[in-house]
Amino acid sequence: MQILDKEKEYEYFKKKVFELTQIDLNAYKTHQIQRRLPFVMSKARAKNYVNYANILREDPVQLKQFVDWLTINVSEFFRDFQKFEELKKEILPKLLKKVSKLKIWSAGCSNGAEPYSVAMVLDELTPYRRHEIIATDLDEKILNSARKGCYSLKDVRNVPAKLLDKCFIVDGEEVELKEEIKKRVVFKKHNLLKGKYETDFDLILCRNVVIYFTEESKKGIYGKFYNSLKSGGFLFAGNAESILGASAFGFEMFMPSFYLKPE
Repeated sequence: MQILDKEKEYEYFKKKVFELTQIDLNAYKTHQIQRRLPFVMSKARAKNYVNYANILREDPVQLKQFVDWLTINVSEFFRDFQKFEELKKEILPKLLKKVSKLKIWSAGCSNGAEPYSVAMVLDELTPYRRHEIIATDLDEKILNSARKGCYSLKDVRNVPAKLLDKCFIVDGEEVELKEEIKKRVVFKKHNLLKGKYETDFDLILCRNVVIYFTEESKKGIYGKFYNSLKSGGFLFAGNAESILGASAFGFEMFMPSFYLKPE
């Protein structure tokens, strides 16, 4: 009976979270969320799911902290550096042979480190040429932070020295992106599970974002990514997010983490 009560409490909690945030927890793996929730609930001193739902409804600060926790806002510049080297040497040159101005989407961009990394790479490959880089996230708070472009030295530990010197202003333990890089990225709020997807992208990056989603939700997202890409475009996924059955969506694996929409 206690298990049933917990199941009912969790159903209530999911309903209230959706009412407060428009985030559908049904799209997330239940065991993953329930395994991780006790930590954030303990910080809010919540006794159970119902109590925590009430806390989130009454306390805007707690609600923001919950959204931050759920959307896993962890990122750094040139994360998985070798993959960015492949992006620079293999993927982007291939795309630039076909079109001079690229349209790129960083989906689930977190603090902006990923799209800004792409902007810096493109600045190296095509100096003075402006590409369209769109970066989206569900969390408005982290988007505002990304727009400011202020980071810690830890965030930029993978940035090559010449780019650190060229693109950042270093002030002690803090660094700030220079305006010429910041203005190359447009940040927007977007819900991957519910939002409308733009089209005609040459490259979509969605890395370490969908790992807690259900397989059904992942399939929906990957299918929409496929439709959003131009023929000959690429999806750049995370190292831990190999797309099983990629061919079912129409993708071909070009190399690990990079999936091609054939022409």
